[in-house]
Amino acid sequence: MIIDTGSEKYPVRYGMNALALFGDLTGKPMNEVMECLNDLTGLKLSEVLAFVYVGFVDGARKAGEECKVKDAEQIGDMLDDDPELLGKAIGAFREDSQNEVEVEDSKKK
Repeated sequence: MIIDTGSEKYPVRYGMNALALFGDLTGKPMNEVMECLNDLTGLKLSEVLAFVYVGFVDGARKAGEECKVKDAEQIGDMLDDDPELLGKAIGAFREDSQNEVEVEDSKKK
């Protein structure tokens, strides 16, 4: 998915690599990562910034590009400039999550 912030467009993806990086950045083991992603409201603000950041990192990696976002702090600045960015990132996460479910369902058939 491409997220348009108004000033720039970024590829964003929430695959397994993004979730692994999120766990590394937050110090959460896999079961906690999966649990907290069911309800993002339980995350600390710094974890929300990390969550958005890993989507940008994984999106750039998958697109074969260098990530234009250097760290989670830059995500905080971007959210200051574009408050809708968080909703866009959550939308990308939900879309990627739904795609994973559809792939798993098709494998079971």
